[in-house]
Amino acid sequence: MKIGELSRRSGVSARSLRYYEQHGLIASERAANGYRVYGDDVVERAHSAHLLFELGVHRELVRAVLACASDVSVEVHRATRDQLAEVRDRMGDRITELSRAHEALSSVVDRVSLTKDV
Repeated sequence: MKIGELSRRSGVSARSLRYYEQHGLIASERAANGYRVYGDDVVERAHSAHLLFELGVHRELVRAVLACASDVSVEVHRATRDQLAEVRDRMGDRITELSRAHEALSSVVDRVSLTKDV
């Protein structure tokens, strides 16, 4: 499939797909006309990479996660799991911080609403 179809099927922009390919996260072959041609297996790989990037995972960890879909050692799986757990834990800490900030801001809004007829 060409990059446009891969983009439609994976939900990832063609620009991002080119970036993923440039950094070895996905692969293509070149047709005689020079167009990139992707296999069906790249759809899920591109979608997974996109999701991980949206979650704030750095490129090398995305690479490691994608490698776990192939035949890698148990040690690689464990190391990747541990790194993902660290990302998850940092995300949880950030959620807690944002929840506290949200509560504080809500309190300010409520006080302002009570003191002024807005």
